[in-house]
Amino acid sequence: MSNIQHIAKTAQMQARFRRSAFGFKSARDAFRSLLSAWDVTSEDSILLPSFIGWSAREGSGVFDPVASIGSEPIFYRMNESLFIDAEDVQCKIRERSPRVLVLIHYFGYPDPNAAALAAYARKHGVLVLEDEAHAMLSDLVGGACGRAGDAVIFSLHKMLPFSEGGVLLLNPSISDTVRMRIAGIESHGDLLSFWEYDLHCIATVRRRNAEQLIAALSPLAGRVNLLFPSLPPGVVPQTLPVIIQRKNRDELYFEMNAAGFGVVSLYHTLIDRVNAQEFPESHALASRIMNLPVHQDAEPEQLTAMIDKLRELA
Repeated sequence: MSNIQHIAKTAQMQARFRRSAFGFKSARDAFRSLLSAWDVTSEDSILLPSFIGWSAREGSGVFDPVASIGSEPIFYRMNESLFIDAEDVQCKIRERSPRVLVLIHYFGYPDPNAAALAAYARKHGVLVLEDEAHAMLSDLVGGACGRAGDAVIFSLHKMLPFSEGGVLLLNPSISDTVRMRIAGIESHGDLLSFWEYDLHCIATVRRRNAEQLIAALSPLAGRVNLLFPSLPPGVVPQTLPVIIQRKNRDELYFEMNAAGFGVVSLYHTLIDRVNAQEFPESHALASRIMNLPVHQDAEPEQLTAMIDKLRELA
């Protein structure tokens, strides 16, 4: 009986399960600050997915911080279903020894191989960032991602009615030195308004809307195909990505928006460093992808009208 471990009345281990949160004006500011705190320099390389967009108005949220510090970008392959080529990632980690691996959970859907690749990278001494600009609720509500890497980045305005805002979460693997550095450069510390929103209810509505669209799009297969045919447990979509098969995507994009349905196209233009000769799958996807809204303001009857218009035009 003397070996029985006693239980305290309340939890007292402050570091256990703690994810330190820091606020920034944008997710790209959070990423840039993380790279600085990690002492990533122009002498280092960063391993990135080969599906990274750019626009004249916004630049590239994930690539601009890499370019600003002059680090060498290395890109790993994605197939036309936007799944990671795991063998390519492992090969480039072994042969190129990058300092950082970036995993992007596109549209809120974590890649099935993401956690295993994060573990592989960390085993080889590579730092891992999970870019959750689209996957904040898949992390915080669904628990489907965010714990495999060293750090996580959210983009608040992509999921909530904010005009700006980024959040950097540091997982327990991060050293106290890095935490102190981040605390010293945090640029937008008010995170209270973020927690004023009922994230569970928002996640529930987004999943409901996505499930409605998935069911309604089934008869359009061959004209409009789902990039992800199902909604896995824990996944909370930012948008619902579809692949336009028989019509020019750009033409359909403008027609849908002119009809009052706010579709987007992520990412219609890839950064120059992702060239079509080396990454044809990424460019093929970029030319045909369109993203349907599933956000919490959309009502079921509005989604039905949107699908009716899509059926008419596509």
